[in-house]
Amino acid sequence: MPSRDALHQLVDQLPEAALEATERVLKNYLTWPPKPPITVEKMRERVEERLRNRSDNCIRAYLGGGSSKPNGNSMSSMSTMDGPDFVNFEVRIFRGHRLELEERLHLSDDGKLLQYSQQIGGPDGRTNNYELEFNVSAGSSPANSR
Repeated sequence: MPSRDALHQLVDQLPEAALEATERVLKNYLTWPPKPPITVEKMRERVEERLRNRSDNCIRAYLGGGSSKPNGNSMSSMSTMDGPDFVNFEVRIFRGHRLELEERLHLSDDGKLLQYSQQIGGPDGRTNNYELEFNVSAGSSPANSR
């Protein structure tokens, strides 16, 4: 288990450009245990609420939540964890037509496959599902190590 001294040494070795991001991460850990992620259903409700309140979507876009254009096109999205799955839900309005997208990322139990699924609901009520698997076993490098 790392000690406070070992963590201080790591922080002292960080490049200056990484300090701001590191501070944000460490501040999140000041509350322990962390709050559990919201449920997928609650996330959907919040996205709907953001979409209804388009007047504040421009502010939320800066925080990664949504945007609204003068031509009526808009979007709102939110992400959460659903058990081991990362879930992103997004609503897009394009020229008055609504699309709902739900994306899920899941790592297989053996850690060898990254599973991606997407469900798209269109304005006519139809839905399409897509699934892909990526081999992430030995030899595959994490995205931020490139």
